[in-house]
Amino acid sequence: MASLTVSTQQTREPPDPPAAGRTEPELDDRLLEAFKGDMTPKFMATRDRDGTPNVVPIISVQPFDRRTLIFGNFFMCKTERNLKEDPRVSVAVFTKGLYGATVRGRFDGFRTTGEHVDIVNASPTLRYNAYMGVRSAGAIRIAGAPEPFQWSRLAVVSGHLASKIHRGPARRLSAGRKMLHPLVAQKFARIAAVKAISFLDPQGYPCAVPVMALEPAAPDVLLFPKQPMAEALRELREGVRTAASVITLEPVAFQIKGTFREVNANWGAIVVDRVYHASPPYVGKEIRPFGGCR
Repeated sequence: MASLTVSTQQTREPPDPPAAGRTEPELDDRLLEAFKGDMTPKFMATRDRDGTPNVVPIISVQPFDRRTLIFGNFFMCKTERNLKEDPRVSVAVFTKGLYGATVRGRFDGFRTTGEHVDIVNASPTLRYNAYMGVRSAGAIRIAGAPEPFQWSRLAVVSGHLASKIHRGPARRLSAGRKMLHPLVAQKFARIAAVKAISFLDPQGYPCAVPVMALEPAAPDVLLFPKQPMAEALRELREGVRTAASVITLEPVAFQIKGTFREVNANWGAIVVDRVYHASPPYVGKEIRPFGGCR
């Protein structure tokens, strides 16, 4: 096995060891295969030092072994900065078969040489990209038991259609700001696009939760059904800062940030106040409000 050289930029301490008598969580065979998918959507949720969540697609995430995920540091300035400030991280994966899971972990640093870098650079996702290879490879040590889920195609279609019917109550939450450019709104409205939201749990851990729909209810409001992810969303509270991301088949990705608002027991909404590009070459670039108002 090739030796690993840790980047001198990384100063974080290693992940906390498991408590005595406890077995470290790991990926089962099905999740291993899910994470191995070269074009399988994966979302990484991080947080900054002020407690603002961030969630973006990081397709290069893949398993190194059953207890470690690795990924390429490629157009991810905000995520890189967040990981160096706070090692708590969650990754959500979602397959074509509508199977997925959320995995919590601890960031274990970036390597600029060694086996992690070689594996990531050899993956089809980055080997044939139109820009360049990765600057470094990051590692995540799995720190919590994976939370798998399985959706049905009927449920996805039903949830998508129901979100269009329930836009009325969410529309009333609008602050009157034109935050969602029509092109961005169109991507979030697509049934075939994959979406995930992120928030901090009461312990400050960033959560990454796929949702069936993120329907534009107003130029600054996105509506989503809590089912079938109600258990994963149980700690999402009124008024907390929330991020959401979408990736399409092209692939094109965007991220929004805003405030969570409770619509009712079955529906939630995000009142949007920031919108960003989340795919190359404009990753992290803010999309200003259109129509001349903020």
